[in-house]
Amino acid sequence: MRNTFLTFLTFIACSSGDKSAAKPDWGRVPVSVELRLAQGASGPELVRREVYGQGRTVYLQPRAQISNADIARVEALKTRIGKGVILQVWYTKSGARKIAEFTRQHIGDSLAVLINSTIVAIPVIQQPIDPGTQTSSDIGVPLEPKEANQLAAAVSQTWPAKGRR
Repeated sequence: MRNTFLTFLTFIACSSGDKSAAKPDWGRVPVSVELRLAQGASGPELVRREVYGQGRTVYLQPRAQISNADIARVEALKTRIGKGVILQVWYTKSGARKIAEFTRQHIGDSLAVLINSTIVAIPVIQQPIDPGTQTSSDIGVPLEPKEANQLAAAVSQTWPAKGRR
């Protein structure tokens, strides 16, 4: 069964309607993907950050729980609702173990999804994510069509199709 828990929550959690923040460079290569614990209030060692398109402030753990080193590949797909992309993320063996253990220990906590250092969503962990290495986890990234196309192109440059599967 496909682990799509992040997709649904991400589209609810974020919209790119706020134009007041500086626009990130969605075409930056290589694309960086990070997952970090997030809190609504400041605390020791937490890093204050804005959520893209929301005008909302959160406080992140200083280090990522999951990063590119834990990811085997990513593919970008257009969404069915016409706005944004879905990033299908396959983990390395160690990354799959880390995401499963991490999410099992943090049910009910908020998870910041960062793409190219920009927070795009803050879903709540509702169940362990345990995709192994053969199944992807889907992360919805709600962007305007131009931004979505830039990100999809950068993803395909970062994780080229050649040699997959």
